[in-house]
Parts: sequence; structure tokens; C-alpha cells
Amino acid sequence: MLPFLRFPLWHVCPRCGRMHKGRYHDRDAPICEGPIATGSEAGNRHPRRKTFQVRFVAACTKGHIQDFPWVEWVFEGKPSGWKPDGVDRWLRMTSSGSASLAGVAVQAEERGENGRSRVVARRTLAGAITSTADPSGGENDNTPLSQLGVNCTGVNPVLAIGTELRPAPGNCGKPLFALLKSAANLYFPSVVSSIYIPDIDDKALSQDVLDLLDDRDIKNRLRAGAMDADNGQVSLRSATNALATYHPESAVQPAILAEAANRHLLHGILLDDRKTRTFLDQRIKTDPDGTLSLEAVDAAVRSLNWGVDPALLLDALRSHFASNGQSKSQVGVESEVEEASYRQQEYCVFSRDLQVGYPKTDLDIRGADLSKYGPLSRDAFSRIALLHKLRETRAFEGFSRIYSTGLTRIEQRALFMEQPKHWLPAIVVRGEGIFLQFSETRLQEWMNQYGDDLVRRLSLMRMNLDALATRRHQELRLITPRFVLLHTFAHLLINQLVQDCGYGSASLRERIYSADGENPMAGILIYTAAGDSEGTMGGLVRMGQPDRLEEVIRRALDKARWCSTDPVCIESHGQGPDNCNLAACHSCALLPETSCEEQNRLLDRGVVIGTIDKPGLGFFTSEMGQP
Repeated sequence: MLPFLRFPLWHVCPRCGRMHKGRYHDRDAPICEGPIATGSEAGNRHPRRKTFQVRFVAACTKGHIQDFPWVEWVFEGKPSGWKPDGVDRWLRMTSSGSASLAGVAVQAEERGENGRSRVVARRTLAGAITSTADPSGGENDNTPLSQLGVNCTGVNPVLAIGTELRPAPGNCGKPLFALLKSAANLYFPSVVSSIYIPDIDDKALSQDVLDLLDDRDIKNRLRAGAMDADNGQVSLRSATNALATYHPESAVQPAILAEAANRHLLHGILLDDRKTRTFLDQRIKTDPDGTLSLEAVDAAVRSLNWGVDPALLLDALRSHFASNGQSKSQVGVESEVEEASYRQQEYCVFSRDLQVGYPKTDLDIRGADLSKYGPLSRDAFSRIALLHKLRETRAFEGFSRIYSTGLTRIEQRALFMEQPKHWLPAIVVRGEGIFLQFSETRLQEWMNQYGDDLVRRLSLMRMNLDALATRRHQELRLITPRFVLLHTFAHLLINQLVQDCGYGSASLRERIYSADGENPMAGILIYTAAGDSEGTMGGLVRMGQPDRLEEVIRRALDKARWCSTDPVCIESHGQGPDNCNLAACHSCALLPETSCEEQNRLLDRGVVIGTIDKPGLGFFTSEMGQP
């Protein structure tokens, strides 16, 4: 049985409408016996009925959520001293049958001297729920509840904060928004994902040995044996036992496995220990040359009481930290920089074949012969790779309410983690994908010819995005024509693949690789997001073959040339979520939010296929035979 907390706490009786308040840890809903309010049975009790939770809650932009303030609403925020006690005073919810909130009313009742109930105050819910944005485009802080003087006190049912034993801190003070408990903006999960990249790169090893080194059970058994060994290395006996236990069918010789493990697995013992890894990170940052020293590795080994020679680990550790972009210049890096570093690693791996020297258990990349594709693909892309296998890890790092952005990662985690932890709930998904690397030469030609026009066009998008970031106290973000092109093209391609390969639109996801400067990136990964433990059936990879991909792209671009809402869509100066799109709407370019990395923002067909005034502005204009 899974543990749970009951919320909302307020319940309503389906027979008489009387409201009862439960507690977080109540297993069952409150039971009501009346009295009945109207009709011939008014004042009489009714058979015991189980109540159900009310439909309304209140939340703030800091992620807190609490019961709707019923008493304050009924008495319009005026001091009354009236409180329901469940015996002589209670609340009752009535409905006139209307579909609007004006048909739902809440009234305060109390028992009179004659034993009959009387209504003390009554108010409908009309006007309780309003938009989260004001007419000027800003955030609406003047909510109906804040006008009553009711603001957030920091109640958080996720952590059972807001009870007598764990009272709310009362220091939030943010305006409360009244919401239906099924409202879409009541819960925005924050999920970060990463594509698995093998640690091992050794063309001297056979594929069987590489796959064994990538097996989790084998890896853990060999590392445990190394920790127990006098010399701190994997022994022949340890390799023999690991093979016999987990892969008795393998033809790999234990001696070969032990030697390969000593070269490729031992340094991971230090990296898997969080304290040790943090120690090594700090030593790199404080080193005059920004590199890992032998003395630092020796100290880390001794801290684990491990007998291995630290010199055996030094090169592998230096290579690891160098590939992760760890250097002295990165002191105090933020999560955005770390994310960019991970993307760079993925991009580098996707840009070359993993057919020799890498395990293929969870990542199998095969580059396609570009000469077999049509002229559109040959001109626009420098590489097309088919990922027959990939493994994605998705970690839940928190959530937000009211707005999908605005909270830091620390604030999001604090909403469901009382104490900081070094782990996050996550799932692993296996699937397949298509990687398209855009031609850097072609991109530079496009920017040299239309760069000024593109910057002027996207200035509208930047202005709306900057205004959004300012309202929500976020860092400003630089949006480039390169990114908007890659992002919009990914959406157009996914929408077409949905029609051609049979996957639902929510089953495909995008991953954008965009960067300028010394290490430019220009690629997109379209991959399945709904695979099981064994992966998927291969339909997406099949669509990436030369005989199909060219036509898929042509159909996607041809559809993008005209939207059913054009010319309104193509001439838009801001539409979609937070007005952060230009020529992109539900009819042409938007996807399910789970498929898009940017929550359906930062899209513009104009940079892909051109505009009415400047058809040559689009990156694919010439390939589509347009002027």
C-alpha cells in the first residue's frame, strides 16, 4: 500500500451539501448525517453518507497549495469571528444546476435557539476564479482572494505542512489564486532528461567484452571485487565468478575481462562516490593548472580505504573530467552551463558512428550514407544518423504551480523534499531515433545573406521573452536564428512523422543541439518517448532511410508553406504561450507539451520557409524551389 495524504481537506455531502473538514492522515472521508436544509425534510437528519472532496483549492506562484478560504469568502473578508465547529456551526454548498460558478453558492449556517438552522451569510463563487494574466500582459497579483486580504501562508500538503503539529510558516505572503483541483495550471512537473553515453571507448576490445563491461550487474560485481582485493584491482577469480553468476553463456575469457575492467572500470569507483567526486571537483578548481593531480587521486583513494595504485586511475580520471568540461574556469557554474556541457557531449557522440570500440547495449548509432539521399538532404545536412538503440533517463526534480517557469531548481525540490537529498526519482526509457546534423557551411551562408533580416524579425520574439523573464525574475536568454530554425524544423518534422510512421504525437520527442562560438552545434534528435524495457519496433528508424526521409521532409516543408490560419499566422507579431511564437500555431507547428523542450515557445515558420514579404528568408526556401 502506498502512503498518501488527503487533500483537499474540505468535503461536501452529496445528499444535503453540508461541508466537513478532514485531516491529512484520515484514511476515510468524513461521514455526514445532515441536517437537511430544504424541502419537506428540512431540519431532519438523513442516512449516513460518505462525503466527497470539494472541487476548489487555492495556490500561489511559489508552489504552495491550500484549501479554498471558504469562511473568508462567504463573509467577504470582513472580521466576523464566525468559525465552523461541525456541531452548531457549519458551511453548506448548494448548486442551482447552472454550469457557471454563479450557480454554486456557499452559506454559513448555525443552529438557532429553536433547534432549527439559519443562514448567517451566503455568497456564490462568481468571480472567484480569474485569469493569471492582467490585460496589460503582466502577471496578475491582484486576485479576488488577495482583495479580501487572504494571502498564502506557506501551506504545503505534499510535506504535510499546515497542521497543528506542523503549522505553516506564514511567511510566504504571495497572492492566492482560486483554482479547480483539475486545472491544467495547478501542477507543472519539471523533468530533466539525459541520453546515455557509454564511458568506454576502446577499439582493441571485442564487442562481447564491451557489452559485458556495460552490464550493470557485471560492473558492480567487478568493482566490489577490486575494493576487496589487496592490490585494489579486479582479479582473475573475481572475473570468473562474475561471468559464472550473470553470464554463464558468455565465451569471453575471464582473464581478458579482468584486464579490460582494470583499464576501464576502476576509476568509476571514485566517481560513483558523491563525496569523493565532489572532492576531486574542488581539487581541479583550485589547481593552478586546472587539472587533476596525482596527490588528489591518492587522497581520494585513501579516503575509501582502497589499496589500488592511484597512478592507474589518473589518466582515466583526467580524461573523464576533461570530457565533462570541468576546469578551473568553471568555478560556480550553474545548472544551465552543466546542461550545455551534457548537450555538447551528446552532440559529439551523435556526430560519429559508434560501431567499433563502444558498447551497443543501450546506444547503437549508425551513420547513413548521405550520397544516397536526395538533394534537399544533401544540401541542408552534413550528417544523418540512425539510432537503432538509445536509453534516456528522465529525472523528476520538482514542480511549479500557476506558471510553468519562475522557480529555481532548489525552490522546486524544496516543495517535495524536506531535506536535501542526493537522488531524484527517475525512470529509464529505451527507444530509437533519427539525428540530423545541419550543414555548418550552409548555415553560415544563410546568416551572411539574411542575418540582419532574421535578427530584426526575431526581435519581436526576444522582446516578448525578455518581458516574460523580467516579470518572473529570471535570467534573460539569448535566442538566435539558428535555435529557432532547429526548433521549428523539429516540430514540423515530428508532425509529419506522426502521419507517416504511426507513432502518436505524444510518443515522439525532440532534443535540440544549438550553439554558436568555438564549439558550434546545429542538430536535432527526434526519438521515441514511449518505449518499454526492450525498446521499440523500429518504425522511426525505418523512416530515416534514404528512400523515405527525403519525402517526409519535403511533405513537412510543403505543409509548412501554408497554414490554415494564414495570413494571420504568418504575419503574427506574437502568439502562443506568453506570445513567444511568431508564425507558429496549433494548426501548423505546435506539439503536445511533453514532446517539446521549450513548452511550445520560440517557434517561427518564417525562418524555415520564408514570409510573404520575404520568401527567401527561410533556410529551406531554395530547396523547396521558391524564389
